[in-house]
Amino acid sequence: MIIKEVVRIVDQYDNTDKIEDEVKQHIAETYSLLGHEPMSIDEDPVKGLPYAEDVIALYEKGDLTGEQTYYCLARVKDLWADPTYNRVLDIRFGNCKRYVESRQGFAPKAADSLSVFLRPSLKMVTTKGNHRATMRYMCGLNPDARIVVALRPHSPSTSLEEMIRVESEDHHYDASMRSNQGGDDKFKSAYYSEQAWALELFSYLEVFRIGIAGTLEDADFSTTSHKCVSTALNLAHKDATSKYLATFTELNIDPEVLGNTLVAGAIFLNVFREFIEEIDRINGVDSFRNMMDFFFLKRKENALKAIELGRDAGIEMDIEVEDDVRQQDIVKGNGLFKGNEVAVCRFVSLYNKFCAQKNYKHNLTYNTAIPISKNSEVFAAYVKEVDPILRNNLEQVAKDPVATG
Repeated sequence: MIIKEVVRIVDQYDNTDKIEDEVKQHIAETYSLLGHEPMSIDEDPVKGLPYAEDVIALYEKGDLTGEQTYYCLARVKDLWADPTYNRVLDIRFGNCKRYVESRQGFAPKAADSLSVFLRPSLKMVTTKGNHRATMRYMCGLNPDARIVVALRPHSPSTSLEEMIRVESEDHHYDASMRSNQGGDDKFKSAYYSEQAWALELFSYLEVFRIGIAGTLEDADFSTTSHKCVSTALNLAHKDATSKYLATFTELNIDPEVLGNTLVAGAIFLNVFREFIEEIDRINGVDSFRNMMDFFFLKRKENALKAIELGRDAGIEMDIEVEDDVRQQDIVKGNGLFKGNEVAVCRFVSLYNKFCAQKNYKHNLTYNTAIPISKNSEVFAAYVKEVDPILRNNLEQVAKDPVATG
């Protein structure tokens, strides 16, 4: 587990350059609280809330139980957050500014209570409320400004790992309910709260040294989308997905595994498995690996080497120098098409072209390593559910060279 140091929430606002200092000062002087400050127990012994530091003093004496939640008033300067699972380093200050401006201030009643855990270090770690704490601080820039928190003490004997698990579980429930929480953030909070699906996906990718959202220490690769990995496993199954990832990582194609390209590559390996296995068996090769190595890493390099060798021999070689294929080239225009068929057909194009260049032997009842004519049962079955307008073009996509750049 990669554990990070907790950070003070108000420090993030003080140190950000996303809002100019003059603007920060203007907000602080222009906007204030809407309504009344939450009452302390000193102001109203019946309805008021205790100060957080007084609750912490009782905890330090051993007078509090970790099985209870204590509502109290915390100073914003005393609120911390753990970037191990919490996106406190990516607070959306622009959103906070727009909210304060639109509401003409900060309303304590609307803010409700922040979810906070008290660690044995006596630091209050916020699991829900980074933005609310920030907005409270924005209005006045007073580090001693108070905000209501629901404080839950950890047992003094709790390990740091267990504290992070409990806190991230609380954070994950909130994160999973918010659509603006990025995929990386959702995975991170799910992983540290030990959600079964996240642990399973982590373990699966760990074999390939692929990390998600910084959860794998010393990862050699990262992936842009944990959802795409799950989609590949669901649509193409584990064998094909693992084949793609093993090839990608063993060849070191790129530090980042592009999610949509992974899905397309895994589907390609699964749908056309019988043809690929036949090529490998007849020719004694790993044709997919060789194809990926050539198109994604060596096409341009090989062409330049051939030209240079020709010149050394006094021969002017008429060789077209083409750029290597990038992951983005496979999925270009994905947003215009529903489904993965176009990207999969680009893999078909690369594969057939490579097999032809290498003169790999294949079943002579069809013209290419993977048959793509309308009479091909496998290809036809794969594209049959596609919109008819697009379906008619897929055969051509599988024949045309894949454009780069």
